[in-house]
Formats: sequence, C-alpha cells, structure tokens
Amino acid sequence: MSKRSARNSRAAALSASKGRDVPGNIGQTAPAAGETGGGGAKGLALWLSALVLIASGYALLHKADPGGQNIWAIVSPALLLCGYLLIIPAIARTYPKK
Repeated sequence: MSKRSARNSRAAALSASKGRDVPGNIGQTAPAAGETGGGGAKGLALWLSALVLIASGYALLHKADPGGQNIWAIVSPALLLCGYLLIIPAIARTYPKK
C-alpha cells in the first residue's frame, strides 16, 4: 500500500467516525453545525435586534404616564422584555457548544 492510499484510508476511517465524507473526495459535505464560526451574521443580527428593542423600549418609556393608563405603558415594558430575552439566543449563537 502506498503512502497516499494509506493516508486516504486513515482519513476515510476518521471521517466515517464523524459521519462526514473526506474533504477532496467527490461526495464532500460541509462541516457539521457548530464546528466552524460561520454563524457570525445571524449572531450579529440577534445582538443588533436585541439592542434596538432595548433602546426603543427605554425611549418609549418616557411617554408612559405615571398611572400606566396609556398604550406606551404596555408597549415599552414589552419591548424591554423582548430585547432582554433575545440576548439569550444571541449568546447561544455567538458562543456555540462544541
């Protein structure tokens, strides 16, 4: 067995244990999710939308009357809560479990 075929057979055995095809072969597949840092755009979008929701919630909070009888007294805490809860998936997307 030549060095090249031995190397290919070892690579095939390693990739079979991971459930992927060997890179460079005809049946090459993409890496499994979470193995690369490819989710950066979605993570950034989650962070930015959380920031926008929190900022708009605080901006609308000053329109709420002290008695809490107008629509802004309902909308601004809802925006704040949604923004703060959106931070959790943003963290999970930014720092994936390996």
